[in-house]
Amino acid sequence: MQRNAHSFLRMADRYAEILSFVKIAESGSLSEAARRLDLSLAATSRRLSQLESRLGVMLVRRNSRHMTLTQEGQIFYEKAGQALSDIDQAENVVMRNATEPVGALRVVTTLHSGRSRLAPLFQHYATLHPEVAVHLEAAGQAANIVETGHDIAICFDPPPDSGLIMKRLADNPRMLCASPEYLSRRGVPRTIEDLASHDRIVIGGGQDMWRAIDMDMGRDNSRASRVLSTNDGELARLWALNGAGIVIKSLWAVSDDLEEGRLQTVLPAVALPESPIVALYLPAQGDSAKVRSCLDFLARHLKPAEATPAAA
Repeated sequence: MQRNAHSFLRMADRYAEILSFVKIAESGSLSEAARRLDLSLAATSRRLSQLESRLGVMLVRRNSRHMTLTQEGQIFYEKAGQALSDIDQAENVVMRNATEPVGALRVVTTLHSGRSRLAPLFQHYATLHPEVAVHLEAAGQAANIVETGHDIAICFDPPPDSGLIMKRLADNPRMLCASPEYLSRRGVPRTIEDLASHDRIVIGGGQDMWRAIDMDMGRDNSRASRVLSTNDGELARLWALNGAGIVIKSLWAVSDDLEEGRLQTVLPAVALPESPIVALYLPAQGDSAKVRSCLDFLARHLKPAEATPAAA
């Protein structure tokens, strides 16, 4: 710890010496350099002497009236001056990124049907912020943005204990739904007890939601009707569209199907856990103007989908 502290202090001393030398070279005067640095003449002169001692060369020829750079001094001034200029420019760029939306913004989303809503929103955001280069990437499952380098992940059901900050963007209720063909063939459930005689489509952890429904019915779910299960939400949606049974899906995942009549809601009064649309980002990214502005924009414009009437 002491060694690290000593190294840091020595680096700070080296920076101060170089900065003082560059100011001396630019002003052509020790006294003027001291004024620009808000230092005493003695302190400025001491920094120059320390730098020359460390480098082992004379950088400045000086007498009582004149001061000029040596050949080594001119070379060092050109290199050191450019380095300090680069540091200033780097600081300005980074500070601008903290206050203005600029630079590349990499976003990944697992929303399937929701992509049709996200695409025009990000196009609008890019129009409002022309200095932000938006890259929107689709993924089958939630990405580890620490590893992938994305700034924001937009998804349903965020992973637990991810160490990321979560911002809720829109509500997303779950519902029971099935195709009109299935409901015509098997009948429309009128009560929760009617579900006992229907086929079901289960997605991953959705078994827990079906188990809760079975408990409401006072029924052992091990005696369920025909069950198809998968870990893929899109595959479950396709099964439902093909009349395989009743599925529990979030509104955002099937809103287009409901609007077009390809699916119909079943027993809309049955309360199911929500699956809100959220944005995930690293804690440090909250200080980035492009991330802040994008999240605020999405929260304002990402309107929830609307459910259609239940099956008659």
